[in-house]
Amino acid sequence: MIHVAKAVDCTAVSREVQKLLSLREVARKEKNFAESDRLRDEIQKLGYLVNDKPEGYELLKIGDSDVKPANSYLVLFGSGEIAPSSVDIYRQLFLSLKKRDLSIALLTTPAGFQPNVEAVYQEIKDFLLASLPDFNLTINIVFANRAEQANDPSIVSQLDFADIIFTGPGSPTYAVKHLKNTLMIKKIIERVKNGATLILASAATITFSTHALPVYEIYKVGEDLHWLDGLDVFRELWHPTTIIPHFNNYEGGSTLDTTYCYIGKDRATKLLAKLPSTDSVIGIDEHTALIIDLNTAIEQVKGKGSIHRIV
Repeated sequence: MIHVAKAVDCTAVSREVQKLLSLREVARKEKNFAESDRLRDEIQKLGYLVNDKPEGYELLKIGDSDVKPANSYLVLFGSGEIAPSSVDIYRQLFLSLKKRDLSIALLTTPAGFQPNVEAVYQEIKDFLLASLPDFNLTINIVFANRAEQANDPSIVSQLDFADIIFTGPGSPTYAVKHLKNTLMIKKIIERVKNGATLILASAATITFSTHALPVYEIYKVGEDLHWLDGLDVFRELWHPTTIIPHFNNYEGGSTLDTTYCYIGKDRATKLLAKLPSTDSVIGIDEHTALIIDLNTAIEQVKGKGSIHRIV
C-alpha cells in the first residue's frame, strides 16, 4: 500500500495526541529513548507520524481519507467492469481523484432478487482490492435488495462518506422497481453533487436512464416491445439520456442477433421508434466505459470498443 502523509498543526489535533506529544518531549529531554519510541508508536496508532528534527519535530497525518476528491465523474460501463481490461480504467480514474485512501460503496439492489447477490458483489469487491493495491481502498457492500431497505435511513447513511458509489449487475426492471423514489436514490444524487463519483455497469446503466430497456422481459419472456420509465438520474447529474449497454454483444453468433443488449437490431429499431425524437440514446460496447467529468462535462471513451450516439 502507498500511504500519504501531510504536515499538520500540532495544536489542531486531539487532546489525546497533544498529551502523548508532550510526554514524548519530556522523555526525549530525559534521554529515555525506549519510552520515547513507545510514545511514538502510540501516536502512530492514532494516525500520526512524528518526524524528529535537530530542533523540535514535525507532526504528519497519515492518509488522506478526510480529503475531498479533486474531481467527480459519472462512469458508465457497457460490460466488463471486473475484467482485466478495466483495471487501467479504474487506476487512471482513481488517480485523477488525487487521494489514496478511497471509500467505495457497492450497492446491491440490481441483483437483490438473486440468491447469490452477496457473492456477486463480493466478487466485485475482491476484484477491486486485488487489482488496485496501490490504493488504500475501504469497500463496503451496501445491502439494499428491496425498496424497504432502500428507504431505511440506517442503510442509506452508509453512503454518507463514500468517495465512489458503484452498482451494476442484475436486472434493470427489478432495480427500477426497488429504487424508484427512494431515499437511496436521493442520497446518491446528493453525494455525487457534493463530489462523489458514480460508477454504473451493465444493468445499472439502464436503470438510471430516462427510459429503461426491459431486457429480460423481452429477450427471455417474450413480452411485447415496450419501455419502462427509468430512474432518470442522468437528468440530475449530466443530461437526460437512455443507455443501451452490451451494444456490440455477439453471443448469439450467426443465428441470433444479440446486439443492442441482446434485443437485436430489428427489435431495437422498433423500440427506438417509440421514443420521442428529442431523446438522447447512447449505446456502449462491451468492455468499454464512457467517462464523464461532471465538473467540465468532458467525455472520454476507454476500453476495447466505442460508444454509439443512436438518437
